[in-house]
This record gives sequence, C-alpha cells and structure tokens, in this order.
Amino acid sequence: MKCLVDGDVLKADKAEAHTGYGCKSCKGSWLPKSFIDSIQYTKEFEPQKFFSTLSKSVHETTSSKCPVNCGALSSIADIDGISYCPSCLGVWFESKALKSMLNNYQIKREGAAIADIPNASVGIFDLLGALFK
Repeated sequence: MKCLVDGDVLKADKAEAHTGYGCKSCKGSWLPKSFIDSIQYTKEFEPQKFFSTLSKSVHETTSSKCPVNCGALSSIADIDGISYCPSCLGVWFESKALKSMLNNYQIKREGAAIADIPNASVGIFDLLGALFK
C-alpha cells in the first residue's frame, strides 16, 4: 500500500495505540474497517455510528485512490483530515487527525469499580475477588 500524500510505502504499525498502517514521512495513517471496528474495545466508540456519520455527511470524491485499490476516497466536508473509501470503508487520517478523533472518546472501562457502587458493603472476599478479576 502506498501513502496518499507522497507515495511512500505504508508500514504496519501502531497508530495512536491502534494497529494501522502509517507513513513515516507525512505521519498519515490508514486504518482498514476491521481496525476501526477494534477501537470499540479500548474506547467508548461505536463503529456503526462512526461509519453512519461518514456516509451521511456531505462528502466529495477526491483524486486520491484507496490504498487497497478498490476505488476513490471521499473527503468529508465537516471533518478535517479524514477521507474514507466508500467501497471498503477504510479510513485515511492525515497527521494528528486520528489522535484528534480518539481524544473525543473516553477510555473504555472494563466494569464498574467497587468505589463506583454507592452504599455497598464489601467483604474481604469480595474485595480480593475484584482485585484478581
């Protein structure tokens, strides 16, 4: 796969702690749909809502080709630095656009902490059980 900006080869790597393909020179990131879907496991992120927003937004076909060669990318008028492929639903993030987007979502919590349960009486075994979950 080649970078949309400068044609450099995209390298598989972590992009803001998520697996993706990045360009060393322009710092852009390509995340295939499955990688976008995986964000829901670390952030309070709903991929279906994200893709729905992309498809419903006013977009314009760009001259950039999808890195996996399935069509032309579309840019989103309301969202700076993001283009997506309507065919494969992969998303191109310009430098810092992925970080900016991820900052809009809270880190996902695995479950309610004991301190979050008001007026709970907690025994020693409940406490130990919570610690070793």
